[in-house]
Amino acid sequence: MKTFKEHLLESQKRYDFRIKIAGDFTTEQESNLKKVLDKYAVSGWKKAGKTPIQELPLDFPQIKNCEVNIYEVTLDYPTTQHELTEFIANQCGVNKSHLAVRRPGEPTEEYQHVEEKREGALLTDPDYKEAPNAKFEDFYGDKYNTGFVKELNDLLKLQRKERGEEIPTTEAAKFNTDSDAGKTSVLKQAKSPRK
Repeated sequence: MKTFKEHLLESQKRYDFRIKIAGDFTTEQESNLKKVLDKYAVSGWKKAGKTPIQELPLDFPQIKNCEVNIYEVTLDYPTTQHELTEFIANQCGVNKSHLAVRRPGEPTEEYQHVEEKREGALLTDPDYKEAPNAKFEDFYGDKYNTGFVKELNDLLKLQRKERGEEIPTTEAAKFNTDSDAGKTSVLKQAKSPRK
């Protein structure tokens, strides 16, 4: 049986953040940032890199022509992005407009993920390797069309029921074309007023 201490060590959470600072950031400021973050018990620190000078950096649309320093930090003490942003801005003297704190995997980080280059156009692939588990009959064809029309009819019936309208039923047609009486046109049966 495990002791409480072992359970506590196994359940210890880590909080990953990606800190981005636009503009010049010296090694002295970098070491100061690391020292300041010790308040949150830094268990992982990595300088992910520095982007080249860009006219409009992705996370800083209000800043032009600057580079962005990126740090990946793992903290043992829980905190939020907003709280960490305020803390770093106050302790390190970084302007909040030049600072962005993100969580890995959030949507704003996903669009920056570099995709591997593919060869050729998607349309020239007859096997559709991009979607190996696609069931094409779920998206087109007779089965799909009948299901779609049935769903639309069900929605129409539901809307009519909510409005209190009479819902048409599947009764026999008023005019039976199978009998001889139903085969002649009503106009032919009418007498001409000229006679």
